[in-house]
Amino acid sequence: MMPSIDGIIVLIIIAIVIVIGIKGYKMKESLSGFFLADKGLGSWILAFSLMATYFSAASFLGGGGATYLYNLGFGAWLTAWHIIGVVLMWILIGKRLFKYASRTGIVSIPDFIENRYESRIAKIIAALVIILLFTLYLTSVYKGGAIVLATLLGTSFEIGLLLLAIPVLIYIVVGGFRAAALTNLFLGLLMLFSAFLVCAFIMNAVGGPLNGLERLSQMKIANSIPGSLWLKFDGMGPPPAMNAGMVPLLIMSVTFSISMAQLALPSLLMQFYAAKNEKVISRGRIIGPILVALYAFTMFSLGAFCHLIIDDKIGANGVVSLLRDTDWVIPRTVDLIAPLGIKGLILASPVAASMSTLAVVLIVLSAALTKDIIKTISPKLNEDKLLIIARISPILFAVVSLVLTLIQTGIIVEIVGAAFGTIFACFLGPVTIGLYWKGATKIGAIASMLSGLIVGLAWYIFIYKSSSTAIAWIYPVIPALAISLPIFIIASLFTRKPSKEVLERLG
Repeated sequence: MMPSIDGIIVLIIIAIVIVIGIKGYKMKESLSGFFLADKGLGSWILAFSLMATYFSAASFLGGGGATYLYNLGFGAWLTAWHIIGVVLMWILIGKRLFKYASRTGIVSIPDFIENRYESRIAKIIAALVIILLFTLYLTSVYKGGAIVLATLLGTSFEIGLLLLAIPVLIYIVVGGFRAAALTNLFLGLLMLFSAFLVCAFIMNAVGGPLNGLERLSQMKIANSIPGSLWLKFDGMGPPPAMNAGMVPLLIMSVTFSISMAQLALPSLLMQFYAAKNEKVISRGRIIGPILVALYAFTMFSLGAFCHLIIDDKIGANGVVSLLRDTDWVIPRTVDLIAPLGIKGLILASPVAASMSTLAVVLIVLSAALTKDIIKTISPKLNEDKLLIIARISPILFAVVSLVLTLIQTGIIVEIVGAAFGTIFACFLGPVTIGLYWKGATKIGAIASMLSGLIVGLAWYIFIYKSSSTAIAWIYPVIPALAISLPIFIIASLFTRKPSKEVLERLG
């Protein structure tokens, strides 16, 4: 068990997050107020909210620890794709989506799909896809935060889950998205500070990056694996992928899936609706990518260097165990090298960042259920009752995803990749391309979402890693996109075009 001072620090930070969230309660008693913070976000709050939503403990543990197993090419490509993805999101989507939302009064991404394609069926399908895939994604957020809490407080994983979920539910039920966005400004700063600290401590412990690379190349991992494999793009990775010669393809498809999903993630895109004005997004185009780049450069290659710090302390069997579940690499390394107090501050940050992601995703799920399904099925239901459902439904989703977390066995980076990749395949055509292409149709959107969902999940469950053949190591996002995007285009070309009113709203 870690010293109590570190536990006290993490509990203080969690308390601060709750206080900020509750103090931020100034919304109107309306669905728009609850889900969009009365459309009053400035550039810094929006940029930090997007960054904190996207980077939770899943990035701190999954991204930070992944190169303990994968070679350093994984960290390099994960960083590169993240920067490309966030730049494209802010430049291509942010302002255009904000303008569309301002003209139409939409509240959610399924709202956009209904308005853009004049189809309630498409809207309900989009909402169901969001509920299914984001509930799966929440297992990675829960797992990441609970692992850190369990390590920091010396408690069980199950208690860590409760300590993570309950504070979030308190402030989002009270304050909605405004509370989440305000806390994200604090949490984003904390996450960046934590990333700089852990990077500095690890680099100091290994004698700097160049010395660390040299030492890594000369060591034997678990008394048998050449450390030089971590310096080769076609080197270290999951043993079955190495045997099939598929490590580079696996790395590229996983990193692409996680990073480029920014272009179509409803939990990110919906936040652009809440900007105060267009100037907010223009300034955010500079702030947002810088925040993501700083965090990615700092965190995503640290796992490989952790071999130099912890391997001789845990023995060959301990190394083999960590290679199977790399999510514990960063917490255990920090536990060894960081001093009292600083240790708690570092490990509190990803917990708090998990809270921010959990809050926004629960709000997105609440919007999908309340606004996009219940209100669509029962249009006469008054707004007061809908607002009550909107406040209660996050509790339901929190409990469901918590139960799934307890039975989920995959490591964080794979859960995130599977969920993000499938969401990306489902919404890239209907939302991202549909913002620009006036020829996109209702049938194309529905066919794209359904085919992306079916292929993405079926590939992950039945094919991915199922054998040593090359095709089994293609990450699900690649076949899902290869099917859903052509279907979106072909179906749109041969089905009835949208009305003149729809095309005018696109601008």
